[in-house]
Amino acid sequence: MKKPRKNGKFISIKPKLLVKNHSEELAEFIGIMLGDGNINPTYWHKKKKKYMQQYVIRICGHKEDDKKYLINYVKPLVYRLFKTKFNIHYHKSKKALYLAIGHKNLYFTLLYWGLIPGNKKSNNVKIPDWIFSNKKYIRACIRGLIDTDGSVVITKRYKFNFIWLKSSIPNLRDSISKAMSMLNYKMDKWRGKTDTLQTCIGTKYTIKKYHKEISSNNPKHIKRFIID
Repeated sequence: MKKPRKNGKFISIKPKLLVKNHSEELAEFIGIMLGDGNINPTYWHKKKKKYMQQYVIRICGHKEDDKKYLINYVKPLVYRLFKTKFNIHYHKSKKALYLAIGHKNLYFTLLYWGLIPGNKKSNNVKIPDWIFSNKKYIRACIRGLIDTDGSVVITKRYKFNFIWLKSSIPNLRDSISKAMSMLNYKMDKWRGKTDTLQTCIGTKYTIKKYHKEISSNNPKHIKRFIID
């Protein structure tokens, strides 16, 4: 970030930290970003055909299924945390909705709290260590992650629905397993024939525990929690 001098020259100034303290809302936002979010210091300019520095923060979801969640919950959450408003974009050909902004202070704030820029798989990201200092933070982070990258699957055989989660990132899988273990949740082992492995919470007791203690802020998940 640059600020002009009186003589017309420019000097660099340090980015401003927008959030200075831990909180459950911050932990949930970190989970959202680990799920369907991304931060990047540059973006590809189609007309100029080169990378431009803009410090982009973006969250992606389905333009129909996730619309209420992203616009009515995530967007206000960002404003409460960072006093920053995301822009809403719809993909022209894909059924995708994006919340996005170019914001240097927010970018460096998210770096400070443990997010890594660029491709999450290549960088082998994980849940930041500070979140494990408090079970409230762990629950909030898991909620954000599953609300964006997980799914509540309707089952015909049982009178309750499973929670499924897939990941191709080894460190993220390990940190999710660690988080759920610390919260005393029983999960299936990560399985799969490719590098994208999946796990589930598939017992009635554990689903009830999840619904009571962690729950969801995504309407598409909330309506699928069927527990007799």
